[in-house]
Amino acid sequence: MPCRHFGTCGGCAIQDKPYDDQLAYKKDKIAAALKDVAGLPALSMLGSPSIWNYRNKMEFSFGDVYPPVPGMWLHLGMKPKGRWYTILDLEECRLPSPEAAPLLAAVRAWAAAEKVPPYNSHKKEGQLRHLVLREAKNRAERMVLLVTVTGEIPKESFVAAVKSVYPATTILLGRNAKVSDTAVSDSLEILTGDGFVTETLNFPDGSLDYRVSPQSFFQTNTSGTQRLYGLLRDWTRELNARLMLDLYCGGGGIALSLAGACARVIGVESNRDAVADAKANAALNGLANCEFYGAAVEFLLPALLDMEPDAAVVDPPRAGLHAAAAAALLAASPKVLFYVSCNPESLARDLKILAPRYRVERLVGVDLFPHTDHVETVAWLSRRAADEV
Repeated sequence: MPCRHFGTCGGCAIQDKPYDDQLAYKKDKIAAALKDVAGLPALSMLGSPSIWNYRNKMEFSFGDVYPPVPGMWLHLGMKPKGRWYTILDLEECRLPSPEAAPLLAAVRAWAAAEKVPPYNSHKKEGQLRHLVLREAKNRAERMVLLVTVTGEIPKESFVAAVKSVYPATTILLGRNAKVSDTAVSDSLEILTGDGFVTETLNFPDGSLDYRVSPQSFFQTNTSGTQRLYGLLRDWTRELNARLMLDLYCGGGGIALSLAGACARVIGVESNRDAVADAKANAALNGLANCEFYGAAVEFLLPALLDMEPDAAVVDPPRAGLHAAAAAALLAASPKVLFYVSCNPESLARDLKILAPRYRVERLVGVDLFPHTDHVETVAWLSRRAADEV
């Protein structure tokens, strides 16, 4: 049976489809986006090993109760489908661990008991903005981050409310006084624990540990990420590579996964918190052949390409490659590119841009987001021979 909020919540748009049908739908979605890209190989699909309780990160939002309802202080949950201005109280959610729903209920009760108001973006009043969870799936570590406007809340009672129902190993308070409705904090205060969680990814030939900070990027499906990174690891091993680049490297997830399959990896990421995580993760795993730099990819890429890497992994945000980054790749043309995309439309655009110098050898859809419209696509691009250019 679907979740009781299916059809109202904006989270899981295709939860009513059997999982095999979801994969077929996503394969068709990728194929439709890439239909105008010439010379593509057959598209294969890799499903998620876990399709329930698979998400290691969730962002929930607070909202006003309007019109007022007796006995109800605030809403805490997700935005309803097509309605950005209100919040749906979630009584269950099958994407994070089962303890998430009791946590939401406990935080609602805490806010009501302490009379801590939700933030109203129209009036620019109130305190509570977001509740963010990060959950290790292969370890017993969980993070709770409460994002408020000023941080002036009853901290001890909040920690007690969380721990009464949820096995948090670290709890943090973030502050975001900006107008933008995001869960990104300008400052962070650790209320208990280390301020981060550590996750382990298991591959057939070994395991890697990753320190994940509140605001660093880490793929949200741990078991699916093992499959995605394992594929890239296998492809890298085929290359017998001397030097690999990991562009848009986040907290070093891909770079560390490739470190055991090549001689050297260099990662680039503009988020400095993520770069700090990446360096810590390399030290945590005893990997001396990884380097990480905090910079915009398009700024640093020309110098890195002068080092003549054997291949580059590009895992850009939804908008795809920055125009200057694409131009640099075309100009230097490393032998191989592995393109990891969360947006088939921007992938199609970038494959057309790169087509004068590259052909697509392999194309794989990887589902990291069961029950949603989202899907990852991974492409192996090889530099064209001189007579093809």
